[in-house]
Amino acid sequence: MALSDPTEAITTDLNDISYIAGQEPWNKNLDQYKFESIETEVNNYIPDWTKWHGIYRTIAEARSTIDTWCSWIVGRKLKMDDKTRKITDRIRGNGNDTIRTILKNQKRVSKICGDSFAEKVRDKAGRLINLKPLNPGNIKIKSSGFGIITKYEQVSSTDQNAKALQSWEPDEMFHIANDRIADEIHGIPELEKTFKIMKWKHQSMGDIATVFHRYVYPILEVYAKTDDPTELADLATLYNKSVKFMESRIIPAGSIEKVERIAIPQFATLDPLPWQRFLRSYYTEASNVPDLIRGKSDEVSLAAGKLNYVGYKEKIIMEQIEYSEEIKSQLGLDIGFEEPKEIDIEMSNKPFEGAEKTDSKTKE
Repeated sequence: MALSDPTEAITTDLNDISYIAGQEPWNKNLDQYKFESIETEVNNYIPDWTKWHGIYRTIAEARSTIDTWCSWIVGRKLKMDDKTRKITDRIRGNGNDTIRTILKNQKRVSKICGDSFAEKVRDKAGRLINLKPLNPGNIKIKSSGFGIITKYEQVSSTDQNAKALQSWEPDEMFHIANDRIADEIHGIPELEKTFKIMKWKHQSMGDIATVFHRYVYPILEVYAKTDDPTELADLATLYNKSVKFMESRIIPAGSIEKVERIAIPQFATLDPLPWQRFLRSYYTEASNVPDLIRGKSDEVSLAAGKLNYVGYKEKIIMEQIEYSEEIKSQLGLDIGFEEPKEIDIEMSNKPFEGAEKTDSKTKE
């Protein structure tokens, strides 16, 4: 019998290093670490609004991050001259908007799904009288073979062959593209880079929530001394009611052999909290919005908090400048944004107030 014959034993090829690059044994099971190749899209494109909007509305940290970022960009007050203010005062969006809420909405939508659109409404004299925000999930961006946007179309579905319900020329649409790259005709969703981190964190939170729930409502394995379907159904009803209402059970002798509670082993040490804390830190790093800015400061020192603020402030100022340039280019309006407030921080080697007094007293 070959299976029990020692002479049939074989050896492995651990010392064989004549592998083809990329086909080494240790690379065979690493599919999850293969990075996706992504081409830029330069023809027709429809933003996947429902997907990213669903994440924004469902995942708390995603919504908090984007809302915070956009609030800092638009700020409390728009800067413009009297002539520009007269134009913007008549822009009402859906009827209840102001130019400030419209600009904040456009920036927020572009962060969520990559692109935001608003129709430029003009009077007979060609003057801008309104900006009407549109659903980006129904807007198709069309371009020439050279990657130049030629038209915007409102379609009934995300099907590329869907019939156009309405169309606009490029100068009739206010289009904000988030972090557009290379020759693409659209922006990149801000949530794209944190998508997997959010999935991992909420998967872990869902798992631990189930574990804690099972401490209150445990899974029971009931070994009944019967195989009669009717009697088993009666026992199931009894146990379901008992667990649901947390009532005691009185069971006739001989009906149940034993009951086992299915739960985490008594001395199990798996702790998901360090993993969740790591994912939160990883999310913060990827999102570019510090925990301090989002309102969580219990683990941030004063010095680190100041540095986080200064670094974040520079990012906001840069995006404010870019947004103002887009507004000027597409709408012809000179609108600026208030920069974030200065923070009291010493960046030089000059000692803090009181330090010299302390040193002098020490010398004395």
